[in-house]
Amino acid sequence: MIRFENVSMAYGTNEIIHNLNLKIEEGQLAVLIGPSGCGKTTTLQLINRLLNPTEGNIFLNGKELRGMDPVKLRRGIGYVIQEIGLFPHMTIEQNIEIVPKLLKWPAEKRQARTLELLKLVGLDPDTYLNRYPVKLSGGQQQRIGLLRALAVEPPVILMDEPFGALDPITRETMQDEIKRLQKKLKKTVVFVTHDMDEAIKIADVIILMKDGRIVQQASPEQLLSSPADEFVEQFIGKHRLYNGKPDKVMDIMNKRAFAVPKSMGIAQSIALMEQHGVSGILVTDESETLLGYLGIEEIRDEAKIGLTVGDLRFRQLPMVHPETSAQEAFDILIGRKLDILAVVDDDGHIHGVVSKTSMVKALARAVWNREDAHV
Repeated sequence: MIRFENVSMAYGTNEIIHNLNLKIEEGQLAVLIGPSGCGKTTTLQLINRLLNPTEGNIFLNGKELRGMDPVKLRRGIGYVIQEIGLFPHMTIEQNIEIVPKLLKWPAEKRQARTLELLKLVGLDPDTYLNRYPVKLSGGQQQRIGLLRALAVEPPVILMDEPFGALDPITRETMQDEIKRLQKKLKKTVVFVTHDMDEAIKIADVIILMKDGRIVQQASPEQLLSSPADEFVEQFIGKHRLYNGKPDKVMDIMNKRAFAVPKSMGIAQSIALMEQHGVSGILVTDESETLLGYLGIEEIRDEAKIGLTVGDLRFRQLPMVHPETSAQEAFDILIGRKLDILAVVDDDGHIHGVVSKTSMVKALARAVWNREDAHV
């Protein structure tokens, strides 16, 4: 389906991709991953000729890309990015139909395809067709971005860190969604991420890169059980190989942090808490930055009909960074007699939570090699 033969890409004397040889089979979900600057996004952009190689050849279905019209090529390849890129002045229907309209599909065919796609991801056409992107959640907007990429039934979908800006719960839901759709539609997907957990979860094949070269290409199982070298071991994370203790907060946090926007109604929040089996919720603003925490006690004592979670007094949770040491997080939890810590990045966006439960599970994995530790 996609084949790179001795491909190099340079800007002047700065070589981004070096003599890359790569083959992605039809119907595979291939994940490109590696440290910043390793060339994974450049590799992705070479596939739809947003960039052209300095040396070597790239083939799509046996045809060399240089012989193909770049505009026609791009209209036949789905492309999904982190920023989503929905046009705010267009309705959801108009956003999905952009490429079919450029390809001069009849109106009836465009509308039928749009209805089919919305139903595919469980969005009611009567509710969403005439809405504008600003009225959608981050996860809903990303679904529409994905549907737009699928609109003309392209054989190949390129995805450049599409879920990176989403909160952990929504990100995990979208990961499940892309796996379900890929299995159903059998598209060839090339997916760029910096998150090894995401790669392990969704990939048929993982392509780990460093300095413009492929260090190892393997299935998730092969990568975990037989890392090619020390770099691969370190990038995977020793805790995943069961040969070391958890080192950082990212190793022990629960990524299924349950977060809701401050605009959500009380009744809806309680229903979601019941659905997820949690006794508290993290509250975010419109940019998904953490504002605080609401336990069932605050909701029970202050909730009234018509209020949103933002109307209530939420607690300020102690926060730690994903790179904070696990020992420090443990000391904070125990020393301050807390049940939970919020894990946020430098911009205040939620990555997960650390609780006594997640801490004990991580220690159980390290000490007894147990992935099924129950606490």
